[in-house]
Amino acid sequence: MLKTTQLHAYHASHAKMTEFAGYDMPLWYTTTTDEHFAVRNSSGIFDVSHMGRFEVKGSQATDFLEGLVPTNVRPQPLGKAFYTLLLNDRGGIIDDLIIERLADDRYMVVVNAANAHADMDHMTAHAPAGLGMEDLTGSTAMIAVQGPKAAESLQPLTEADLGQIKRFRCAETKVAGERALVSRTGYTGEDGFEVIVYGASVERPEGAMRAWEKLAATSTPCGLGARDSLRLEAGLPLHGSDIDPATNPFEADLAWVISAGKTGYVGSAVLADPAVRQPQAVRRGLVLDSGIPRHGFEVADSSGKVGFVTSGTFSPIMRKGVAQCRVRRDRSEFGTRVSVRVREAPVGGTITKPPFYDESLYGWKRTKGN
Repeated sequence: MLKTTQLHAYHASHAKMTEFAGYDMPLWYTTTTDEHFAVRNSSGIFDVSHMGRFEVKGSQATDFLEGLVPTNVRPQPLGKAFYTLLLNDRGGIIDDLIIERLADDRYMVVVNAANAHADMDHMTAHAPAGLGMEDLTGSTAMIAVQGPKAAESLQPLTEADLGQIKRFRCAETKVAGERALVSRTGYTGEDGFEVIVYGASVERPEGAMRAWEKLAATSTPCGLGARDSLRLEAGLPLHGSDIDPATNPFEADLAWVISAGKTGYVGSAVLADPAVRQPQAVRRGLVLDSGIPRHGFEVADSSGKVGFVTSGTFSPIMRKGVAQCRVRRDRSEFGTRVSVRVREAPVGGTITKPPFYDESLYGWKRTKGN
């Protein structure tokens, strides 16, 4: 039986539903393309309550997380949210996640839905006696508000001054009268916020539903289809497709999360090996001349196969197929021409640095209206 989020009743009556990570989730409300453009041009909301939310607290919390992830934790200021990785002993990526520092000794850890149980097991296995760690997934809801007008949509509902919450910062406040944690993060490439609403369960969803419905009055409800096309345009990895426990940060092009000189975290001994730091294949972006790339499609050049597509889709902004792929390091330079076998026919493509859109027009760095 599929699990449901606190907002399921709304989705079931408004959206085309699909299974994702064991949950019954909205695929789209209107069309993926319409919802995609709503986020790029205005504001869209996503129910991301299926993602795991773990609170870690107590005098040992900072030391525990410091030994768990490759990113320095202790220097992070209060109110900081940061992207990092959960690694196994071989340096493989168990999950990618966001850690938010709420106090000197209190953190919120947000993980991918499909990995939540494995992540908790991994964290528990490394936790010292007496550490406070609680799974809040079932007692909170999580709503993403994304797009250039996200702040305009969210501001009337919260006591916080969103102008004071800079990118990758967070603050505890109220949203629609409910206690909430607001962070300026997201999975679309756009400016936006993730809102965790406390005290919301599947049995008692009223507070979360009130926040969702108020946001829906000014933002477009969006489903998993647009969430995937948006993150692919932005070049953001999907765990289980683009990265996985057999992929290390150097292969994943995510070595930037490893703080310089840091040692002693899970997997650090393996990642210190110079050979590991020079992988044979790496994650890259890819834009096709025509056709739509899909997971597993072969990437080749005149010498033969040089890699494969890990995830791909049609970009509504580019009007072309875009993908992430794993390619040989000697064929990974941006601008390299390759071919992708689409429906048994080779199609030309170019290794490209994401995001794939014009950053002066789209995304959080935009400098022009559109």
